[in-house]
Amino acid sequence: EPGVSLEEVRLRSLSISSLELDVAIRVENKNPLGVTVQEVPFKVLCRDCATVRQIATGNTGRVTIKANDSTLITVPVRSDNAILLAALAALAAQGSVQVTIKGKAVIDALLFHWSVPFEKILPVTMDQVVKAATGEGKK
Repeated sequence: EPGVSLEEVRLRSLSISSLELDVAIRVENKNPLGVTVQEVPFKVLCRDCATVRQIATGNTGRVTIKANDSTLITVPVRSDNAILLAALAALAAQGSVQVTIKGKAVIDALLFHWSVPFEKILPVTMDQVVKAATGEGKK
């Protein structure tokens, strides 16, 4: 079964009305034959105290991975909604919030089709937000 892992989530920019992230997902094919990733849909969830809010969604689209190889897929994600404002308010009050990326890779290999779930929880701190808002976080 191919492996799916979340390599990195980078805060690209932040304003009072939007949040932009780069989500990097690695798909590793340990098989002697190539596979096609039909899609990797995922959700970006934000947790503050007891509340979990979905702030964005993303999808890699179709990607072919050669035999015994891996591919890093970076997906830009943008959120524009009132839920984001609530998450930012919690961030300001608490100093950090938990961001969870949760999804599944839908994979085809000749006659076989399967889904590989993945999930990763990352803390987002006020320092990271300040760097993104001032442009310091850009490479």
